Amino acid sequence: MRVLPLLLLIYPFAEIAALVALADRIGGLAVFLLVVLSSMLGLWMLRNQKLGALLTLGSVMRQGDKVSLYSLLWPLRYALAGLLFLLPGLLSDLAAILLLLPLKGPDISMRTTGAGPAAGPAASSDVIEGEFSRVDETTPPGRRLQ
Repeated sequence: MRVLPLLLLIYPFAEIAALVALADRIGGLAVFLLVVLSSMLGLWMLRNQKLGALLTLGSVMRQGDKVSLYSLLWPLRYALAGLLFLLPGLLSDLAAILLLLPLKGPDISMRTTGAGPAAGPAASSDVIEGEFSRVDETTPPGRRLQ
């Protein structure tokens, strides 16, 4: 827990150092325009996030049994990426871009408890199929009783 306050103190200096290094490389006006455009993108993303959350919810409902963790957390990742784009700096922009990458998480099976039959392997996940035969100790080893 001692690392988090240290990171929060170092983060602004790292952002400023990255902006100064980039301004030295491509020019101050270009860096200023980059910061302004990324902030406008973040503001636009946060304003339109309601529509994205609604579309994600509709998509999850249509999928039915299998839902990925990525699709459940997409509205949260989208809002966090918009907030990171709003912050001036290159490191926050890189973190926002990483959040927006389409990485698919593990599937989560949603069990239905209702009138309809549940389909797929999630409905019978606690059933183990197999065959067995009983072997008595008095029976010779090569012969099994059925």
